[in-house]
Amino acid sequence: MTASAVLADSDLFISYLTGDGLEKHFATAVAKAESGEIELFVCSEIYDDIVTALRSQGAGLDEVGRFVSDMRAIPHRAIPVSVEIARHAIQIYARHGGPRKLHYFDSFHVATAGQHGLPLLTSDRYIVGHARELGIEVMDARTL
Repeated sequence: MTASAVLADSDLFISYLTGDGLEKHFATAVAKAESGEIELFVCSEIYDDIVTALRSQGAGLDEVGRFVSDMRAIPHRAIPVSVEIARHAIQIYARHGGPRKLHYFDSFHVATAGQHGLPLLTSDRYIVGHARELGIEVMDARTL
């Protein structure tokens, strides 16, 4: 992995592909990935994270399938979840999970970032505010 490598969580894909209020911030990261300025990585769990989020909002399988297919337009490489990452994610979730805190799926993004020494690109306010306690470097999408 290169010095310009960044781990992105699901916020990047959801905001960029739906054009929500944070899309302009994440568009900067996507443009840098497209130009080769940065290399975007994701935790392989991200696909389940996004499918679950869309399904919980009532999206049908065709819509979910199109969204996942559209994710291919954003250059990224998946880092497989290992036993070590899964164990660390559960430990992180046990300490930081709960309502208005760390989401279960986000614990996998945090654990992957920590395991691979990558900064985590996110808009999640809990992660941004607790990066030090989580033991990771965070890039707040709002500052891009």
